[in-house]
Amino acid sequence: MFKKIILIQVDSILGYPPTMALINELVNAATEVTVLTTVVNNQLIEVLPKSVIIQKVGKDYTYNTSPITKLKDLFVVRKNIWSYIDSHYGDDTLLWVMSNITIKHMGMKLLKYRYNLHLFELVDKVAYIGSHTMGVDIVKLAHAAHKVIVCEYNRAQITQAWFKLKELPLIISNKPMPNGFHRQSEITRSESAKKVIAELKDKKIILYQGVVDVERPIESIAKAVEELDDSLVFMVMTGSKCEHLKKYRKTIMMPYIAAPYHLEVTSHAFVGILIYTPVYGTFTSPLNSIYCAPNKIYEFSQFGIPMIGNDIPGLRYTVEYNRMGVCVPKMNTKYFAQAIQNIADNYNTFSSNAVKFNQNDNKSEVVRLALKK
Repeated sequence: MFKKIILIQVDSILGYPPTMALINELVNAATEVTVLTTVVNNQLIEVLPKSVIIQKVGKDYTYNTSPITKLKDLFVVRKNIWSYIDSHYGDDTLLWVMSNITIKHMGMKLLKYRYNLHLFELVDKVAYIGSHTMGVDIVKLAHAAHKVIVCEYNRAQITQAWFKLKELPLIISNKPMPNGFHRQSEITRSESAKKVIAELKDKKIILYQGVVDVERPIESIAKAVEELDDSLVFMVMTGSKCEHLKKYRKTIMMPYIAAPYHLEVTSHAFVGILIYTPVYGTFTSPLNSIYCAPNKIYEFSQFGIPMIGNDIPGLRYTVEYNRMGVCVPKMNTKYFAQAIQNIADNYNTFSSNAVKFNQNDNKSEVVRLALKK
């Protein structure tokens, strides 16, 4: 096995619990692990294993800067990444490249090295800016990779077909690393969140955590909860602006709490929400949403929290197939209300099935396979 891993992820690792879980597995595999990233702070240092070497390679990556600024920053980050790698790369080194964002920052120079290509999203091209500019040849990079890695079976099949790969990509699930949180954990990182959870101790929380956008339309859930009895509330924990939801009496907005401490709030939920609809004209394929593989499935199931999703393959064949929740045939008020009632009526069954699902994962074995020479 390769014993020296340099893992590169340009954007914030704290925003990707699966990356933190992977780093933990790499350390457990008795490897020397170095992390190259643009976002380094005390919280990252706190949550990663102490043996991990963390190297900052540029100013903090942000999504909302101008195209010109992004392009300038890209070449600075690229220079810093390769300067570090060229000084530390050896015969027993494997680069572990996380996400399409990192791929475009590293460029085609990757072909000269041993690397795993770990794709968070379903992408068939990687452009420098937006989705219509020049970029890197991801197909060529995939063919030259030691291993291509995705997070879900259907994505593995689609990626193999798109790129005409001889070998099916490895599947490393998005299950976060063990965290020690339990049902109804104490809220330790946000006084405002602690106060809200205390005020809702007699309520059943329908919880959505994450981005609110066209891919994740949740207003119908707010409407459904509004029509149900007053024991239920809808909590939305997000960094997104959601002015359109403030008109609902039983919808509560909660500020974003960085991983893994958002799970303290998750642990108080009655039902968890998972919603994904296809989007077009972005850097990902519309199939990315349909064949979703949300780490939320593992976060909710850790606490035995039943789930409600929409009827897409990524949720039907996880949430509904394992009987740990319900997938609505249409995303409207009527069906969400019915789903909530269904879960309330059969709560213990859904909850125990969620716990069983969470216990089944072979991440350690697949990570070791990915390290094999």
